[in-house]
Amino acid sequence: MASQLLTALLVTAAFAGLAYALGMISRSGALGGLLVGTTIYASLGPSGFATLALFVIGGSLLTQLGYPSKQRTGTAQEHGGRRSARNALANCSVPTFCAILAAATGSGPLTAAFVASIGAAFADTAESEIGQLFSRTPRLISNLRKVPPGTDGAVSLPGSIAGVAAAGLAAVLGLTLGMLETPTSALLVTVAAFLGTIADSLIGALSPRTGNELTNVACTLVAALLTLLLT
Repeated sequence: MASQLLTALLVTAAFAGLAYALGMISRSGALGGLLVGTTIYASLGPSGFATLALFVIGGSLLTQLGYPSKQRTGTAQEHGGRRSARNALANCSVPTFCAILAAATGSGPLTAAFVASIGAAFADTAESEIGQLFSRTPRLISNLRKVPPGTDGAVSLPGSIAGVAAAGLAAVLGLTLGMLETPTSALLVTVAAFLGTIADSLIGALSPRTGNELTNVACTLVAALLTLLLT
């Protein structure tokens, strides 16, 4: 156990340092990522960490995609796209909890819930970044009224397609790494992850003062709970 924890710490520290050097995360994001990454690696091993890395790397690339254009419209991620500890904890608290429980119980459904919650965080990021970049007429999910890009609760066709693709990519990775047992379970995880983003959008539309961090937690929590119900 001590050896696994040391390996987890070293691997995560190297990854966090590289992510910081590449401008993906801030200093606080590196510390938050170190905590989250070490816990997930120690709980689920390299497979769990690889799933987390997909979200971190993929989300950062999507954030940087068309960044000058997003800056002009006022929808760009703050601090040059660097994610902070607050972002890390909002997106990864539920996956980390699922990873700990999965390690403690050896539960396949909890491992699937971990993949789904990571997939939901990745899908939510994809929907936001792609939707803001490629859709000029997003609609509020609660009443389908046209709203400016970046509005809480806004959805778009390009963003939704990107969200499904991101959720599916996380599920395929989970299946490839043996964290999901069958293609059917991967499909269920994809659906649960996408529905998590729908919950995120509904909360944002109906209660815009909730805050992005809390809606991110809700997004990943809904995905995890749905997975536990469906598997």
